[in-house]
Amino acid sequence: MSEIVTMKLGPRRPVRHEELPEGGYREFIGWQEGMSPEEVWQAGNSWWKLEPGRAVRCDLAVILNPENVVVCVAKIRGLIKRDDMRMGFIGEPVERKYDVWLGKTLKRNDSKNPIAYLDEYDILSPDEVKKNTKILNRE
Repeated sequence: MSEIVTMKLGPRRPVRHEELPEGGYREFIGWQEGMSPEEVWQAGNSWWKLEPGRAVRCDLAVILNPENVVVCVAKIRGLIKRDDMRMGFIGEPVERKYDVWLGKTLKRNDSKNPIAYLDEYDILSPDEVKKNTKILNRE
């Protein structure tokens, strides 16, 4: 049984030349309509307060916009720790198989924490998603 980490982004806002876990820098974090999956991944893959033992077991990340709509699905290859103990995910957006999740709602717990973990069996697999599916959670 595997868990999937979800990251809920807030509205897009600037940051000061912040280093990314995989190298390079970003100038913005958060969500804005029209972003590519790569832009969403860079805006949301770090720097989080995580439970490292739990986060390292996740192979898949789902990034949500402020309305809990899936805007990026990424394969996680690892974690990196910053000096302040915040962590970032190393990985890249995945396409094709998980494209059917994009634009669908994923219900999470009521916590205000932007990080939440879901069991993979609580979410419809890509093969189970139909054209009229609106919510990815199993009922």
